Amino acid sequence: MENEAILLQVRDGDLVGVSEWVYVWLRPGADRPVVYVGSTAVPAVVRIWLHLHDTDPEVGRMKARYPDIARDPLDVLAFPVPSRLDRAAVKSALVERLETRGLLSERYVGDQPALLTGNGAVTPAVERMVAEVIAHNGAAG
Repeated sequence: MENEAILLQVRDGDLVGVSEWVYVWLRPGADRPVVYVGSTAVPAVVRIWLHLHDTDPEVGRMKARYPDIARDPLDVLAFPVPSRLDRAAVKSALVERLETRGLLSERYVGDQPALLTGNGAVTPAVERMVAEVIAHNGAAG
């Protein structure tokens, strides 16, 4: 990644071509690795940075909620949400599916599945995301 340029385009005063995202924070190699699931309309790398550095606990949620953030190695998988899907519905279904698969950590600090609502239209995308979480965790372990 060294010396690779990233092109960000601003048109009419706003970023263009930037996807919405859902992202999964993992403790690599843990039996139940998922400690947080989030979603954002800003570039995922920006949102992850804010989680780690913003002093507002509603913005820097991981810094505020995950006491071992400075000690635990964590990986974040970020998934672009196709424009035809509702980001909140994807996040909701993803959290629910990760819970069903037994992947939410006992140290999970995100929204609880019972408080979220999804819909069936997102199932194929969510299943691919869950498969990537499982594959990444197996490779990391």
